[in-house]
Amino acid sequence: MSKYVIEFERGGSFAIAFDEAAPNTAAAFQKFVDSCEEPYQALCLQGRFSGEEMYFPAPLASAMAVDRENNVMPVQGSIAFNPNPEWSAVCVYWGGDIAEGKRYHNLFARIVGDMDALYEVGVRIWQKGGETVTLKKID
Repeated sequence: MSKYVIEFERGGSFAIAFDEAAPNTAAAFQKFVDSCEEPYQALCLQGRFSGEEMYFPAPLASAMAVDRENNVMPVQGSIAFNPNPEWSAVCVYWGGDIAEGKRYHNLFARIVGDMDALYEVGVRIWQKGGETVTLKKID
């Protein structure tokens, strides 16, 4: 079975585990990454209003139709997708300070690994600015 990872330009590599509660979004993510001839790269930035969350553009909806599913409050390590065509972003929640009462996105996966290391990446992006994120499929 293929594995997927997310890597950050200035350090930090994390495995991704998919959530069965969002099968369509997880499938769109996998199909999108699989369709890229080179590992997908994008600029990852700190979210402005959602707390300890970073995000990067990813046109998952171009891989297949993505409706709203598994719209639950994220926790540290959660990975979600905003299916709004104007945004089309993957969101990674790097800490526990997450805005409550917001309209949550499709929580489709989680980071597997060291949450302290993920927190360090999030703080770095928040304080020092965006950096390139790379999505890879590992067979």
